Amino acid sequence: MKDPLEEASVDVDRRGATLILVGVIAFLIGLAIFRPSTRDALAIVVGIILMVMLHEAGHFVAARKSGMKASEFFVGFGPRLWSFRRGETEYGVKAIPAGGYVRILGMSNLEDVDPADEPRTFRRGSTKNRLVVVMAGVTVNAIIAFLLFFVVIAGQGRVAEGPSTTVSRIVDGSAAAEAGFQPDDKIVGVNGRAVTGWDQLKAAIEKNGGKVVTFAVLRDGLTLDVEATLKEQGGQGFLGIGPSTSFRDVGVLEAIPESLGAMGDITTGTVEGFGRLFSPSGVAKYSENFTSSAPKAGTAASDERPRSLIGIVDEGSTIIDGNVWALLWLLGGISLILALFNTIPLLPFDGGHAAVVIYEWAASKVKGKEVRVDFRKLMPVTAVVLAIFLTLGLSAMFLDIKQAVGK
Repeated sequence: MKDPLEEASVDVDRRGATLILVGVIAFLIGLAIFRPSTRDALAIVVGIILMVMLHEAGHFVAARKSGMKASEFFVGFGPRLWSFRRGETEYGVKAIPAGGYVRILGMSNLEDVDPADEPRTFRRGSTKNRLVVVMAGVTVNAIIAFLLFFVVIAGQGRVAEGPSTTVSRIVDGSAAAEAGFQPDDKIVGVNGRAVTGWDQLKAAIEKNGGKVVTFAVLRDGLTLDVEATLKEQGGQGFLGIGPSTSFRDVGVLEAIPESLGAMGDITTGTVEGFGRLFSPSGVAKYSENFTSSAPKAGTAASDERPRSLIGIVDEGSTIIDGNVWALLWLLGGISLILALFNTIPLLPFDGGHAAVVIYEWAASKVKGKEVRVDFRKLMPVTAVVLAIFLTLGLSAMFLDIKQAVGK
């Protein structure tokens, strides 16, 4: 592909560009040192940029192995801040860190190429090589997702069925806070009756709204009684605690199918969510976010909508809360979702390029002569796809900013 913002960019001299780049890096390092609360967000941003660049590196390596010419490999879009040339490829960093790209010559019949380079263009490659090149990025993202899931499952264990009765957090001003509950307290009984699971504990709390309830709590190896006057919310009792997640140990070999299973679950959920979003009812439901009846932040209806990078970083940093395992799992999920989105069989996604290659191969077999797609005929469809996803991305960004600032 070609940088879509390059034509509108401005020239920046190398010395000034280097100072800008060094300044940005120094600022981010300083932010991480002096504002520890930003570390999770910065880690997510860096992780996403790295995954995008590894995606592009997959295309780059596959193109080079196939004999195609890759003339550019950049992080970001827009004006060049810093670059160097090694061999036939220019590597560098651009001003807008919204991903990156690798430019492979001759991705379509619309691109003018030096006749000397024509034999090494993408369009002159074999069907096999072209499919390998366009799907290499998706493959890299899928491999990254698997490896991250494997590391987390083998290192931390697999999430057990349902949350535990161990307290992970306490809501300020709640009955739990007033009663003196502490993180890591394990609730083992309610009003003299043993509880062994979160659902059982939740049911006991909800049916005792407004009442004084005695909880048997295991703390530091000792069992003690804690009395709390439950508050009421919506006619149900509310204690104000968050459950911790329980894990079961998983061996290294067992972690392989478990990781594949996690990828399958996320893939199924993503495809189903994508289908719901673009269904007539889904479009109508998403449109409600911009009306006076928009669902409140934190509700189930609000949580179902897609997120932009801003929303992912904002909510992801809350979920991670300094937990490295949670960070790796989140990045694995993001990498897999990037792979899934890029398999959409429409241009400009990788899946769209793959669909063109497969069509050209099949049509050539049927007609007994070489068939090449005229990309000028595909431009209207590509423009519609871009408009839809650009609208979705900008609207999600607007809603994420609105939620982040609490308006």
